[in-house]
This record gives sequence, C-alpha cells and structure tokens, in this order.
Amino acid sequence: MPKIETYEYDTNYIESFNSKLALRLEMPKRIEQFSLKNTIDGNKYQYKSNERYGIGVGFTYKSLVIGTTLNPDFAQRDIDRFGKTKELNLKGGLYLKRQVIDGYFRRYKGFYVANPSNYFPEWNSGLPYPQRSDIRTIGWGINYTVPFNWKKYSPKVIFVLDGKLKKSVGSFISVTSLYFYKLKADSSIVDVSFDASAQIDRFNIALLGQLFGYYYTFVYKNFYASISALPGITIPVGAIYNQNGKEHPQFAANFKMMTRSGVGYNSPKWYVGAYFIFDNNKITLPSNLVLGNTLGEFRLFIGYRIKAPTMVERVMGKL
Repeated sequence: MPKIETYEYDTNYIESFNSKLALRLEMPKRIEQFSLKNTIDGNKYQYKSNERYGIGVGFTYKSLVIGTTLNPDFAQRDIDRFGKTKELNLKGGLYLKRQVIDGYFRRYKGFYVANPSNYFPEWNSGLPYPQRSDIRTIGWGINYTVPFNWKKYSPKVIFVLDGKLKKSVGSFISVTSLYFYKLKADSSIVDVSFDASAQIDRFNIALLGQLFGYYYTFVYKNFYASISALPGITIPVGAIYNQNGKEHPQFAANFKMMTRSGVGYNSPKWYVGAYFIFDNNKITLPSNLVLGNTLGEFRLFIGYRIKAPTMVERVMGKL
C-alpha cells in the first residue's frame, strides 16, 4: 500500500486536491516480452505474452492510495491463436518530498513466438502462433527517482493525480534501478539455427542501472499531456544455462531506456486519461548474443473526487 508524504507545493504551479477523496476505475493492459539475438547474422527469436485488459478500482485520500485489479482469462486475446498466459503483477510506491521509490513484481507463464515466419516456413498469418506454455519468467525491481525541479514538478501530482499542474513545466530526472530477471523453460528457447551457446533453457540475471532524462507536462486549462525519456546504462551479473553448461553475462555497460507518458483531463471533480509505461533492457551475453527484455503497461482510467466522509476523516486523522 503506497504511502505519500504531504508537503507544501509551489502554488503558482500546483493546485492541491489532497483534502478530497478520489474514487477511480481503471483498465490496465501489461506488456511482457523477451528476445534473443545473434549480433553477427541478425537472427532474432522474439517471445510475447498474450496481453489482456484488467479491471480495477481504487481510491486516493491524503497519504493513502489503495487499488486492486482483476485480470480475467476471458479478457485475453484469442487463446487458440496466441496461447494462454498466466500472470501475477504487484506494485507499490513511496512518494516522498523530493523522491519516489517504487517497486514491482511480475510473474508470467506461457508465451508465443512473435516472429514465426523467420523460423517456421510452413507458418502463415492464418495459423496460430507457435506457443511455449512451459516458459516461466519472474521479474522484480525497485526504482529510486529524484526530480530536480521538485517544488514545481511534483511526482505526487503527476503520478497519483492528487492535484493538478497550473502551468506547463518539466524537470530533469535521475533514476537508480535494481532489476532481477529469471527465466526457466523445459527446453531451449531457440531452435537449431542457433549454436550451442544460444540453446538457453534458464537464466538468473540482476541489473544495476543508472538513468538520466527529462519529464515535461504540457498544460492547457484542465487538459494535460506528459512525456519523458530516460536513457541509461546497466551492469549485469548472474548465470545463463545452455548446452555448454553455465556461463555469465558480460560484465559491461548495457543500454536501458525508460519512459512514462500520459494524456488526460484533470478538473477539481472529474479526471480521466491514459498513460503508458515502457522499460526496455539489453543484456550482452557471450558468443555475440544479446538478450532483450521489455516490460510495460498501458492504463485507461476515470475518477471522481468528492468530499471525504466524516468516518474517513476520523480514521485518517488517527493514522
């Protein structure tokens, strides 16, 4: 359950709705992909999960943010065509005066080959995608975000929407990240067109990363649009298991890109919008191989702010 520290805003830039109870309905769709590429010949095997929309509800009041989301199987795309994916997603955050600490946990089982025409000559667009129900991945991580212009560009307002920006404004951002990624399969994740070093059936990798970029939000009356770009580098450690036995990722700088963007309408009562989170990692492996991993989320939301009931005010006053 996220906890949020209250503090004084620069009221020339920020209007606070902190005293109101905000109720919201959400529809998230999460993205989970990975790939293995040979940088010499360009061969690339790409896997995707079967994406689905979830349905969630929640509320925000002062230092309290609560939400829950259901991901029913019927919301998945054509299971015969893309296969069935089981997923578990958890996340939380701590929004402080000058920084944000957020964490997440993602567990997936069941992927399909996203580029089958490269490796299955008999495949055509009218056929189901080749599916690997045996592939399981677990990813979890922590991001420590510091906005440099925090007095005018509040992460609490931008991410939680407990207020609104009065003017267009931006901020340079620093993010330190720690990410753990694990995969396990019953057999190799690629076919025999790749050599023995690429015949990987499991790995455990940790990435320590540092990113630096810029966030900016355009404001027109009650409408807003936020964009960001956060490029950076990561250093990997861990183990990869293939036909040669146990190997390790190259201890070298790898590229990482994060972005968080959104558009919406935000008034003292109603707020509605969409945002997209994207996190892409490249990991250099032995034998000219690169492991790619992309995770993200697209979310639609609508909310309404009301005066907090007396009972809620009393309970929060005791916390």
